[in-house]
Amino acid sequence: MKKYNSKIRMTAIVIISLLVIVTGAMFSLNAFIIGDIAGAIGGAFIATTILAFALFTFIRGYRDIKGGFPLKDERSNKVLEMASSRAFFVSLYMLLAIGFLSDDIIKFEDVSQATGIAVGIMAILFAVFLVYYNRKEL
Repeated sequence: MKKYNSKIRMTAIVIISLLVIVTGAMFSLNAFIIGDIAGAIGGAFIATTILAFALFTFIRGYRDIKGGFPLKDERSNKVLEMASSRAFFVSLYMLLAIGFLSDDIIKFEDVSQATGIAVGIMAILFAVFLVYYNRKEL
C-alpha cells in the first residue's frame, strides 16, 4: 500500500512541476514578446531551476521506490522540519532587513516587488537548509 502511495506522490510531483515549468515558460515568452529581455531571462532561469529540482526529486524518488524504500520516513520528516523552521527563522530577520533598508539603500518600485524578492529569497533559504540538513547526520 505504501508503494502505491509513493507512486501517486511521484506522479503528483511530476504533474505539478510540469505545470509550474509551463507557467514559467509562458511568462518568459510573454516577457520576451513585449520586449522585457530581463524578465524573459529571469523567467527562463526560474523555469530551468525548477526543472532541475524536479528532475533531481523525481530521479531520487524513483530510485528509492524501485529499491523498495519509502519516500518519507522519520529522518526525512525531521530534515524537512529542521530546514523549514530554520529557513522561517532566518527569513524573519531577512524581512526585517528589507523593511529597514527599503527606504534608504534598497529602492523598490512598489510593495509587490519587495514581496516577490522576499518570497524568492525565502524559497532559496529553504532549499539551502534542506540540502544542509539532508547531508548532516541527525
